[in-house]
Amino acid sequence: MPKKTDFTILEKYIRKHPMLCDFHSEWKKKGGLMVVIPVYREQDWINESLESIMKCDNPECEVGVVLVFNASEYDSPEVVRDQKTSAEFIRANYQNRFPSWMHLFIMEEYALPKKHFGAGFARKIGMDAAAYCFLNAEDPHGVIVTLDADTTVSPNYFVAIRDWFTEPSNTGASIYFEHPLSGHDFSDEVYEGITLYELHLRYYLQAHRYAGFPYSFHTMGSAMALRAVAYAKIGGMPKKQAGEDFYFLQKLIPLGGFGDLNTTAVYPSPRPSDRVIFGTGAAITSHVDGSVNIGKTYHIQAFEDIKLFFERKNEYYNLSPNKLEEWSYEFSGPVRSFLLNYSVLSDLQVIKKDCSSVDVFSKRFFEVFNAFKMVKYLNYTHEHFFEKMPVFNASLALLEKQGHSVDEFMFEKELLEYFRKLEKGMGIGS
Repeated sequence: MPKKTDFTILEKYIRKHPMLCDFHSEWKKKGGLMVVIPVYREQDWINESLESIMKCDNPECEVGVVLVFNASEYDSPEVVRDQKTSAEFIRANYQNRFPSWMHLFIMEEYALPKKHFGAGFARKIGMDAAAYCFLNAEDPHGVIVTLDADTTVSPNYFVAIRDWFTEPSNTGASIYFEHPLSGHDFSDEVYEGITLYELHLRYYLQAHRYAGFPYSFHTMGSAMALRAVAYAKIGGMPKKQAGEDFYFLQKLIPLGGFGDLNTTAVYPSPRPSDRVIFGTGAAITSHVDGSVNIGKTYHIQAFEDIKLFFERKNEYYNLSPNKLEEWSYEFSGPVRSFLLNYSVLSDLQVIKKDCSSVDVFSKRFFEVFNAFKMVKYLNYTHEHFFEKMPVFNASLALLEKQGHSVDEFMFEKELLEYFRKLEKGMGIGS
């Protein structure tokens, strides 16, 4: 039974964030899921995504599919016309084809402010609408799922999500994903690029976990799920034009109850895109035009160095201020330089004063050395100390440190397949 405070939290959020566009659904089904999909110039992709969703197994609960057709206030009349035509086509051709347990809701907003315009803002509109539906249904623990218009899903997608959230303590999840690595839809360069990029993503995640960083999860907008009350607790989706998924999850993960949902999969497109400055589409565009070598990633030694600092973090609690500098010399030059130049040790001193024990300090340590600090550490040390290394070599080095045999790997693709199995927990972990 939802706590009264959960209703209050969700109600307060909705009151503070009024709907940006009309949404008149009678969502009264408790225990359901609502999938939010931003749609901007996706005429070539959205049909395939919807067909994939419609083929999913019945999760024995109601599922809402919220399509957010959108455009910027500066988009041309032709773009707006095409968006409206696409929305009407979906409405006419899919509304009556959905199974009885699945419900299509179409939102249209064609004058979004240029300052915030992007997939994140459209996603926010849909997620706010989903949160509003769950409030009306008196179901603050209802589940909001995010997907992209160029992404397909496994047949057990909804069943796996429902099963994950039958555990009351689970508040959110990063859903397992795989990009297509071959096919006829794209050039060989695109498939080569996505293989390198996905290997980088999986190496990056596993290297964080190897180093002992606790908030290590993929941050993909097409592969997230969370309860409505958790969405409200963290203030909803930010309006940022790029990186909004990362910022969003870094607020969500520390709430607890967040994990890897790896019993199903989503399949994002590897298509090139220039809509945002980073992410999959931007990386593939850079690879195809040769402007960036996406076959390079962060040096394994950077993770090895920070691993020691994380392992010894509790020593800090019992150190007097006049011993801190001496203690800092026990770490590598790159780590020590970062700690001093980014005032990490002095920031830790502030929270230390409020910690009654080393256990409390250990839990609060990563409030200071959070995911944003980790990104700064990696960028700083690679600007001043390390050179990025080939992702193939870095991945092999990491596996060796974790005790895996690496003699069999000759190509990036087979190495990526191994990392995929690791993430799915298929019995080959360290």
